[in-house]
Amino acid sequence: MVLEDSESILQSVENYLRLNDYEVTACSSCRDAEEKLDQLKPDLAIIDVSLPDGNGFFFAREHLVSRSIPFVFLTSQNQESDRITGFELGALDYVVKPFSLKELILRIKAILKRAADHPDISDHTNQWKLNDDILQYDSRIHRITINASDIHLTTTEWDILSALIQHDGAILSREQIQSNIHLLSTELSPRTIDSHIKNLRNKLGNPEWVKAVRGFGFRFTGEACLA
Repeated sequence: MVLEDSESILQSVENYLRLNDYEVTACSSCRDAEEKLDQLKPDLAIIDVSLPDGNGFFFAREHLVSRSIPFVFLTSQNQESDRITGFELGALDYVVKPFSLKELILRIKAILKRAADHPDISDHTNQWKLNDDILQYDSRIHRITINASDIHLTTTEWDILSALIQHDGAILSREQIQSNIHLLSTELSPRTIDSHIKNLRNKLGNPEWVKAVRGFGFRFTGEACLA
């Protein structure tokens, strides 16, 4: 899905995606996109921030995060605060206008490949304990629960948690986390990694699941237990 109010940009992106064998749903307003989301679940949404009947940040929070639809912001707003807001909402990338259509396609291909090919940790559900809480992680069906309640993570949050779990309690620096999850934007900074981890810790309920080690990085603190 492409949500963009500029007719020329919308047509260019749509045509280029179709030339590269993607099915595209083009939308020029939030209302149009909302109606189409009731009928389909796209593999990826590319959305502008400034829209004629709303805000792309708000749209992503209200309509994409709840449906676990990966999204990328496509915008002329290049301030660091805007990029941080985008990544805090769970965006997988933040593409600033003007942009190269070829580069956009490469980023989309990488995002969709990563979303479809998460590495498995084991053939079984993994279970960890922290105080009185039980976290279950099933890589086969891409599911996280805490005390049997589903936790809905963005693709980036899932990748970060997977990387930390895979390293079995070892401390990972921000650079190692970025390397493990293959984040795409050349503009990513340690502060951006911190934003994703902040969101992840909030969703897990207890921030101690992902412990910050001052001066070094982060580690997963759950104690492995039998399912």
